Amino acid sequence: MKNIDIARKDIGEIASHLARMGWSEANAGNISILMPRGTEFEIGVNPNSYHFPEPVQSLAGRTLLITATGSRFRRMSRDIETQIVPVTITEFGTAALWPSRFPSPTSEIGTHIQVHSLTPDTGWETSAIVHTHSTKMLTLSSSDIPGEMLQDIVERAHPEISILMRKGLAFLDFAPPGTWELGAKTRDEFKRANAVIWRKHGILGFAEGIEMACDYVEMTEKAAEILLLEKSAFGVFLGLKDRELENLQEELRRD
Repeated sequence: MKNIDIARKDIGEIASHLARMGWSEANAGNISILMPRGTEFEIGVNPNSYHFPEPVQSLAGRTLLITATGSRFRRMSRDIETQIVPVTITEFGTAALWPSRFPSPTSEIGTHIQVHSLTPDTGWETSAIVHTHSTKMLTLSSSDIPGEMLQDIVERAHPEISILMRKGLAFLDFAPPGTWELGAKTRDEFKRANAVIWRKHGILGFAEGIEMACDYVEMTEKAAEILLLEKSAFGVFLGLKDRELENLQEELRRD
């Protein structure tokens, strides 16, 4: 239970931070942590359940903590005992179970399950997902600029993305939230990205720890802010020129 208590506090702190940033209006956003193997939580009798459209074998028997549907990030530090749901994946990876005294997990649980399923292949013991509705990236991603072009200009906007986000980021076209299909597309993008932007919706960061997952969200949002300021001040997006980007990447390869 000690690990679970610490993880709950971590979720509460990150949620409060995102609320202060203005990125989690009303009940927007969700966070989850996949706990280390061997972490257990008593689900009790007659648990509630969410059955997967297809088995997720890599998470069989694992436990994760995930924010509840309808929970508010601005209250999360006060509500960590009730609004952060302990979820256990069944023995064969076919469903998620949680104690009946808890509310349902976020409606984006399908995305969280599928993205966390990548964790065993990374060699990580645990992983975290942070999803929030950051204002500047929501604005930028609502443009008609094609996704590949957006990815290029965002990655050029801020050198820290090349330095700290070695896998970069990816954009997914707008899709109805809360579907298993959106989760599958997001999982596939995270095989080669540190952050995924759901266009006209928000950012997701995925990392071994919750602080780094939040870092990915913050860096992506900062890049969007820089681009919008450049466009306002100069009429064009600027960012790193080809030669500047090549020099930076060459230095990073030497590290």
